[in-house]
Amino acid sequence: MIAEPKTYRGRSLDELLPRIREELGDTAVVVRQREGIIGGIGGFFGKRCVEVEAQAGDTPSPVPAVPARALFDAYDAMPGAAATADDDPGEVIRTALDQAKPFAEALADAEADLPEPQAQLDGEGEDDEEEEDEPRRFEPIALESAPGAPARSSARDAEWRHAATRAVDAGLPAAAVEGLVRDAQRMLEPFHQTAEPLELMRRVLARQIKVEHGWRTRRRTIAVVGAAGVGKTLTVAKLCHAYHTGSAMSVRAISLEPAENAARLGALLEHLGIEPAVAETPAAVAEAVAGAPADCLTVIDTPPVSARNASGIAALARRLEAAGTDEVHLVVPAWSDSRATTHLAQALGSKLTITRLIVTQVDEAPTASGAVGTSLALKRPVSYVAEGRGPANGLRPADEAELALLALPDAGAEPAWAAA
Repeated sequence: MIAEPKTYRGRSLDELLPRIREELGDTAVVVRQREGIIGGIGGFFGKRCVEVEAQAGDTPSPVPAVPARALFDAYDAMPGAAATADDDPGEVIRTALDQAKPFAEALADAEADLPEPQAQLDGEGEDDEEEEDEPRRFEPIALESAPGAPARSSARDAEWRHAATRAVDAGLPAAAVEGLVRDAQRMLEPFHQTAEPLELMRRVLARQIKVEHGWRTRRRTIAVVGAAGVGKTLTVAKLCHAYHTGSAMSVRAISLEPAENAARLGALLEHLGIEPAVAETPAAVAEAVAGAPADCLTVIDTPPVSARNASGIAALARRLEAAGTDEVHLVVPAWSDSRATTHLAQALGSKLTITRLIVTQVDEAPTASGAVGTSLALKRPVSYVAEGRGPANGLRPADEAELALLALPDAGAEPAWAAA
């Protein structure tokens, strides 16, 4: 009985050979090898790969096979190295060429049926090694249609390329943009064939963004955390103002900052008659939240956090645990870099759980793509959107459509926050 060959994929044959030997033994043979591109859309984001089929060496092979060890030696042997009878480089290479011949002939036949390729772009293909670390961008290559489907017009291709490039330039992760393009073309474009690609991508993005605000319990304790300069304390004041003036709930504020720093929160809440409690230890925090009325919202302002300050994060987690915190909201400014904020969230996650995100300063950035990208990367919902420098307004519950528009605004259009 002939065993079925196993298929392996990787960046190179050298990478795959140790795995083949480990799984199939030292006598494993390679029965087929080919190279290609995987992933991406219409040539975007594709990665080179090697696909190898191999099977145990003591199993009859349907085609002449090359021992995995011998093939490795044929690539890596230095010129002039001695060859044994078992590892004759000439025999190995001849056998490998015989294996590749049917595939090469089929590839040549398929290539003959393809349309003429577009002229190479200036600089394309040059200095590949130097550009390896550069962020991938959408290149102006025609999008591929499914077999049998009518080809897209060049004008429509250009519209999609422009929309995708804008999304990447705005700060959305390239992988997220790839998914937006794919889903918009598959799910929406067939029914809206003249719609702007950016609008279709925005509608798909709105479906992916999660929002969550409010609660069902009578009493709630919310902690607001974030790095320095993201508008954390101002957001706490806005949240206190909204519930103090617009609901029947009692509102309390607690600052975990030292007394001299907590004074700023006190100044922002002075017009409401709310005096924040200052609690720098777990015991002080527990005392501050004790005796809260049945219908009460307690909002906790926290010291700025840094991903590199593990001891500070641990101390913060102990105090929030003492408070019996129900929610921890991470403040993410609209202009933030998704990678840096995700790194901070992961550092916080080692000690406490981030439940929601608050997007701030949407009036101080051309897009909120960085904040939206963070929400997608962390798989955390957005609770509120904040703008303005005053404590009495500028905070509202998050809305999926608004966040999608903030992340992918129309070119030259007035920002959504300016029109509100």
